Amino acid sequence: MKVTACLLLMASTAMAKPREAKAFSLFSVVTFPNDECTTVMDPTMRGLCITAEECTDQGGTASGNCASGFGVCCFTTVTEAGAITNNVTYIQNEGFPTAVLGTAPAPAAIPRAFMVQGGANICQVRFDFDTAVFAAPAVNVVEDVANGIVAVNGGSCITDQITVTQTSTAIGNGFTELCGVLSGQHIYVENDGADPAATLNINTGAVALARTWKILVRTIECDSPSKAPGGCLQYFTGASGNFQSFNSGIAGAILDDLLYNVCIRREAGMCSYTVREARSGAAPDSFEIGADAAGRVAVANCAEAHIVIPNSGIQAPEFCGDVLTNVDGNTVTSPVTGNGAQFQIRVVATADQIGTVGTGFDLIFAQTC
Repeated sequence: MKVTACLLLMASTAMAKPREAKAFSLFSVVTFPNDECTTVMDPTMRGLCITAEECTDQGGTASGNCASGFGVCCFTTVTEAGAITNNVTYIQNEGFPTAVLGTAPAPAAIPRAFMVQGGANICQVRFDFDTAVFAAPAVNVVEDVANGIVAVNGGSCITDQITVTQTSTAIGNGFTELCGVLSGQHIYVENDGADPAATLNINTGAVALARTWKILVRTIECDSPSKAPGGCLQYFTGASGNFQSFNSGIAGAILDDLLYNVCIRREAGMCSYTVREARSGAAPDSFEIGADAAGRVAVANCAEAHIVIPNSGIQAPEFCGDVLTNVDGNTVTSPVTGNGAQFQIRVVATADQIGTVGTGFDLIFAQTC
């Protein structure tokens, strides 16, 4: 009763003031950070915490509340090529999760460009390939002029290509094009304030083949704790984890033209990290790159495809072959230890490497001290 009376008195006092006096408001504006949130429709799907009005204006779908009920978790998807202006947006094929372009007659080749809005405060864009199944890279083909067969290096993306173009002068991406199975992978793209920050190109060739894609796009501000160190195509956090080559799996093959760093955030109190094969004996092979058909290791083979584990305490830290073996041909005691100021593994695959089916890597890291 006291509260009610007080409010009535305040209201009557406000009404009694002259018209030119400042109005008294019983309401205040509520503000909250536009953080990433989990949708209620699917706990694996992400959205952005904004007001319900903003979500509607941006063409999103409200999926649960956030910010103590003052905001909604806004889920945004796009299927048509064009500009992406909202952070935390999914690029999906039409009708996802149903596959597309898989029925005869062969579809036309289709280029699609998704331009991610940038700006002075956007330093990176992260693309998460939640689901991404495209045409596999070519297998190694020897030239046969008499029969009209042109030589093709295994690992080249001749049917479908996933590429990233930039308008900034920031460091390059570390790959020419991606294809095959990319589900579960992610990449970081640097930006130096340009707009658009990056353009993701999905080019599908004129081949009837079932394809699906759902790619999460995040823009990362320059002062964000989620920002990866410069020069990292992939960035992993946590005391342990798993990283794989692009297009890995039973029918996978390592891709051509790769030169990138897999970076690991050094956790508090950690001094070094170890790298080991994810499995032994079971298919697909956990490590098979840069060797000849017999699985033999030589410097010439390693030059075409290998990984580098810096500061690992051995004379030649380049590893290739059908086991985690360095260029000297010696099997290093597993797991291999790396250290240094930056925890990172470099991946190298030239245009001359033979990316046959079954090549690639599936490795586990663990931080130690």
